[in-house]
Amino acid sequence: MKKLYLVLGGLACLNLVGCVSAPKSLYSWGVYPQQSYLMLSIPEKTSPQEQIAKLEKDIEKAKAKNLAVPPGLYAHLGLIYLNIQNAPRAAEYFELERQVYPESTVLMDRLLKKMTNTSAGVSNK
Repeated sequence: MKKLYLVLGGLACLNLVGCVSAPKSLYSWGVYPQQSYLMLSIPEKTSPQEQIAKLEKDIEKAKAKNLAVPPGLYAHLGLIYLNIQNAPRAAEYFELERQVYPESTVLMDRLLKKMTNTSAGVSNK
């Protein structure tokens, strides 16, 4: 009788374990974590143009699969564009980050304000 309970208990456990599936990620992370690590710690390892191409490709993949882009990715792209002196494109990505993730509004507003103050200061000289 003990063997029967043991077998039934084992089967019940296997049944429960078999029903568990891996949780679905909220975001399509792609290469964003690796690219942000490279940009911040080993910038000579990859060029800004390579990072932009990889991240924009990930955004397209996420949109094709109808998945969300992770928080910070648009802002990260904006910073890369700002580093290569493409302020209009940087502003577009900062605006997009603010629209998609409203909790980033304060930071994005500060970055945009700093960009406009810097460009106004440069043009006044």
